[in-house]
Amino acid sequence: MIRWKTTTDRADRRAGRSWKIAALASAAVLVTAMSGCATSSDGAGSGGDGDVVVGYSGYTLSNPYFTGLIKGLEKGATSHGFKLLQTNSNGDNNTQVNDIQNLITKGAKYIVISPADASAIVPAVKAAKAAGATVIAISDTIKSDDVQFTVAMNHVTIGEQSAQGIVDFLTKKNGSPSGKILDIQGIAGSSAATDREKGFNNIISKYPDIDVVARQDGGFDTDKTYRVMTDLLQAHKGVEAVFTSNDSEAQGATKAIEAAGLLTKVGEPGHIFVTGNDAPAPAIADIRAGRQDMTVSSNPIKLSELVMDKIAEIEAGKDVSGFIEWPGMIITPANIDSAEVKDYGIWADQVG
Repeated sequence: MIRWKTTTDRADRRAGRSWKIAALASAAVLVTAMSGCATSSDGAGSGGDGDVVVGYSGYTLSNPYFTGLIKGLEKGATSHGFKLLQTNSNGDNNTQVNDIQNLITKGAKYIVISPADASAIVPAVKAAKAAGATVIAISDTIKSDDVQFTVAMNHVTIGEQSAQGIVDFLTKKNGSPSGKILDIQGIAGSSAATDREKGFNNIISKYPDIDVVARQDGGFDTDKTYRVMTDLLQAHKGVEAVFTSNDSEAQGATKAIEAAGLLTKVGEPGHIFVTGNDAPAPAIADIRAGRQDMTVSSNPIKLSELVMDKIAEIEAGKDVSGFIEWPGMIITPANIDSAEVKDYGIWADQVG
């Protein structure tokens, strides 16, 4: 059974919120100031036809993880009879600000945000709350008291788990925690990337004989990571492990290792250990094939369904606030077919 942790830091929230016309005008001023930015979509609708309108403001559809988030939101909307509106800013914060305002204008009572930039989006969050909307952060944290609640994994823990996997591999391979490794970081501005990097450093810094020979931004992107890794493998001989911030980066790293003629399967001599996070279909396939050593899954479908469940609780008069930690699952070639992993769910089987 999946369990999550809840930390409540605001106990005085009320489920019902009235729309404030003056505040809507203030929010409009914020968006008008962002002159020249176009919206990413017109807020396509899905789910039920109920009176409760939930707006989702995302920043990408190129990563399968976020396709999983949307699938879960749609399932939750249908289950609870909510109307779901969706936007995608394609990684642009100004566009996301405009999207949020459009969702409010279209009557969204709840705004669920996966931020392109967790800091830059704060003024838009403030304006949304002032306009009467309940703001929810999903997958990433937004450092603002105007967020009613957040459902996300502990990304520091994810980074620590991945780093510990590297430590264990090097210890077994070399007889001690030592060796050369690469650090491929996530997209700048993402709180998930920042926290995963923090977790990685928390563990690796304990082992002075583990040499992080290079740190580069992979941008949560396969092609960018491939180019970065290609250069790093040429510049640094004898790399034994690679930390990546998500599985898109892990794919790029593995392809670069293969192109360099350095790819051997998990457990074979000369194998370069590769971590990942999120567990989309390509990562699951590579783990099954022995090309990738581990990923930390967050099952975005179930995570976002939980967001809709919590909105339903608010509608029923319950207080929901603070940080709700969604549990992750380490997946490796050794446990991928275990009952524990099957119970948690391989979400890639539903999204591809």
